[in-house]
Amino acid sequence: MPKQTFFNLPEDKRQTLMEATRAEFSRAPLNEASISNIIKMSGISRGSFYQYFEDKEDAFYHLLKEQSKRRQDMFISLLKETEGDLFEATAKLFQSTLEEFKDDEKRSFFKHVFLNMNHKIQSTITNGDTEDKFLEHLNKIREYIDQDQLNIEGEEELYHAVHLLRNLMLNNLVSHFAKGLSRERAMKNFTIEMTLIKRGLST
Repeated sequence: MPKQTFFNLPEDKRQTLMEATRAEFSRAPLNEASISNIIKMSGISRGSFYQYFEDKEDAFYHLLKEQSKRRQDMFISLLKETEGDLFEATAKLFQSTLEEFKDDEKRSFFKHVFLNMNHKIQSTITNGDTEDKFLEHLNKIREYIDQDQLNIEGEEELYHAVHLLRNLMLNNLVSHFAKGLSRERAMKNFTIEMTLIKRGLST
């Protein structure tokens, strides 16, 4: 979490710093990224950087959380657009994410994220740092989900349904990069697996 001094910065300076941070983490994964490059691109001193962040991990995870929040907002918009269809909204979010990868910087950033996945990165992406955090996320989207379309009973099963679909999306994004799949192939694989979940595997 950035220090309060970061949030006290004027909007344009915060934006410049985050753009430099994004560019550096697009150039290299977290373990290889350089604070020197971030401060050079943003035009601040090393001392100023440490007034805003504890270290480069702090800056990286803040950037990742901002991306996650933006996707959560997009998911809510898609749920509204699809009249609460959890499956269709998830498919549209997955497709939108693949489309973003047409931008070279975004593609490089997410390639480094997904190919260097650990528990903390996965938890940050899925809004699930803790069970309480995921429940907080679920509370934000619950009202937009048409539960009458789902064969579920109670809040616990809704929790697991949302968690299952988010993990399905995440696993297919990892495969997209790890296996070098085209966007079309990745979308097809995701659709097949989601259809199997929706239909059920037991006769």
